[in-house]
Amino acid sequence: MFLRFIYRALQYRKQRLTLAFAALAVAATLATVLFGIYGTVETRIRSEFRAYGANIIAVPANGQTIPRDITLHAREQGAEASPFLITSTTVNGQPIAVAQFDPASAAPFTSYWHVKGSRECLAGELLHLDIGTKTPICTITGIVSTGGPEDTELLTGMNSDLNLASFIEIRAPGDRLESIRTALTRQFPEASFRTVQSVANTESNVVLKIRAALLLLTLLILAITTLCVGSNFSEMVLERSKEIGILKALGGAESRIAAFFISESAALAILASIGGYTVGIFAAAAIGKEIFGGDFRLETTWLVPLAVTVVMLAVAVLATAVATSKIWGIQPAIILRGE
Repeated sequence: MFLRFIYRALQYRKQRLTLAFAALAVAATLATVLFGIYGTVETRIRSEFRAYGANIIAVPANGQTIPRDITLHAREQGAEASPFLITSTTVNGQPIAVAQFDPASAAPFTSYWHVKGSRECLAGELLHLDIGTKTPICTITGIVSTGGPEDTELLTGMNSDLNLASFIEIRAPGDRLESIRTALTRQFPEASFRTVQSVANTESNVVLKIRAALLLLTLLILAITTLCVGSNFSEMVLERSKEIGILKALGGAESRIAAFFISESAALAILASIGGYTVGIFAAAAIGKEIFGGDFRLETTWLVPLAVTVVMLAVAVLATAVATSKIWGIQPAIILRGE
């Protein structure tokens, strides 16, 4: 009888159940998108912030240089690191700072550089030197513009045999920044590891704010869905008051009758979760590609469909439970008299 009751409801009340299903399906789709983005937003945002440069700078605590080995230990901790050695030379009788660096390891920190020519030997644009100009250090092969101190420097490759650096730029994962900085401080007391607060704090704030916005948007969508589903099932209870009155007259318990309605909504929620997740993963991938760039990636982790299904079931059950509270107020005698 239980399954027959549900089947008849699906068969004869298609319009209201279709509306409830549509509301749950839309909510499931949006929940999939939001959960999918919520789970990857930290990784994506931190990847975007790599372009803003280092969040830790290692400088000498005493003296002029620090060990270049710091870069290896930083990488072992899961960070990116690049050493720079500052010296000087004279060009056309003018003293010029020379920054020796490792182009390969510096790549993540120099993506914002505007380079004309090749990077073997770069001259800052404010030096007003042309490509092909010979200097005591190298022959200029490119001109660089950064808007920073590099615009007044010569930049050339670092001698791999040197174990010295004037400073080292380190890019640590935002959630492990302090632990990595502390570990490096213990290993290298001769160096001072300073957090670049403008980068580190901004990164953390952006991640927290975006996650909070996604969470609030998800809650708003679920609240609207709960009201929509609850309204549909409230009308269904009123429409089926005669059936409910007959069931109660035959000895049916209110809780058992309410379970019929809750089972209907739970079945709709599961179907809506499947359909919503299928559409949502493609929508999340498209939105992620549009906002963050990169490849079209489908996030297929099992946590998202599980979370969507659990949330949709909770929304459907809550909405239906509120609607079915009216069952206790239906009087069989009044219903059977046709009043």
